[in-house]
Amino acid sequence: MFMEEEVIVYLRAGFLIVMLPVMAVVLFLMLKFKRMGYGWFLIHLVLFSIGALWWIRLLETRAFTSSIYNSLMIAMIGMLWLISMVFFVKGLFSLRNKGARV
Repeated sequence: MFMEEEVIVYLRAGFLIVMLPVMAVVLFLMLKFKRMGYGWFLIHLVLFSIGALWWIRLLETRAFTSSIYNSLMIAMIGMLWLISMVFFVKGLFSLRNKGARV
């Protein structure tokens, strides 16, 4: 699928415009309430953002790289997403009410 050149720039900029304030809110909550659960969410957001930016970069360079490289990059991005989701779940469990049953 071909895209106009500026679409990738808009995609990257739009992603950062959304993710940076979200990370700032999570950091603020972590500092205000001093709960490590927010730290796990922050790690999740950072890893997810790295994966998303790699995916956008892959969209940008896929025509110039080999299919093996593209496949390996997609696998690495998937593993990064998996790890980020583990941190997300860890954050959920650490912020739950201690008296609540799972």
